[in-house]
Amino acid sequence: MAARLLMGTLLLGVTTMAAANFGTPPNAGEIMREQRAIREQAESSTGKYSRFKPEAMVRLTKAQEKVFRLLDGKQSVEHLDMHQKVELFNALEEVKAVLNDNEQDRLICRREHRVGTTIKETRCATVAQRKELEEGSKAFMGPRICGEGFVPGTDCGGNMREANTNPVYEGRRR
Repeated sequence: MAARLLMGTLLLGVTTMAAANFGTPPNAGEIMREQRAIREQAESSTGKYSRFKPEAMVRLTKAQEKVFRLLDGKQSVEHLDMHQKVELFNALEEVKAVLNDNEQDRLICRREHRVGTTIKETRCATVAQRKELEEGSKAFMGPRICGEGFVPGTDCGGNMREANTNPVYEGRRR
């Protein structure tokens, strides 16, 4: 248990450094060594990560493959462009989520354009926060179809509407 917490702390430190972009840039070789050690223990039938279900192992392997691909031949994370740094951060967060069996707290970052400009910025939120935002957006938009009590010839609010007589739209009625 203590070793699991230590590994989680190490991963947290690496991912925090990769995202924060301050101080000494993370050493790509160090990240690769950590990921290889985790993989060895996960693939061993008696390793400390042998408890994982096959789905978790697939997630872990895919995330680590992404880390290995991004860091191949690199000495430092600083040799990656911003898009690659975000991709690396997300892959390391995926590994951490699998190891700690805590998907809801996994941080996901995206490079997005700010509204009204071509400038991209990095925005991060946990899986739980993203789900909450999505549900809030759906609630704000309201129901998309009429529920019980719908009367043909009315809109969802019950207001009378003339039938659409335009033949172009005839086949598009719902």
